[in-house]
Amino acid sequence: IKLVNSDNMFDFYLNKDQVEVARRLLKQGSYTTVGDMGVPGLEGEAAAEEVFDLTNNPSREEERDQLYDRRYRSLSVGDIVRVDGVSYLCASYGWEVL
Repeated sequence: IKLVNSDNMFDFYLNKDQVEVARRLLKQGSYTTVGDMGVPGLEGEAAAEEVFDLTNNPSREEERDQLYDRRYRSLSVGDIVRVDGVSYLCASYGWEVL
């Protein structure tokens, strides 16, 4: 999981090409890698969606505490989830492959 720095989050709401914004910010080092979270039985976008739900869904707090370092915020637009070597950008609507 890579979280975009909070100073750059707004860039994703101002620009229609969110993939290009993410690529630029990755080159600039504007992301913080916060670790791995295994998602057994899921692949690709489904695994990314599961990570999003786990970090955002209040009813999954106990499960989240076991798997995710609470020092970090929940996933949001502009963040990246890497699944089996493929990076998925959390976009305004769904996921984009980087």
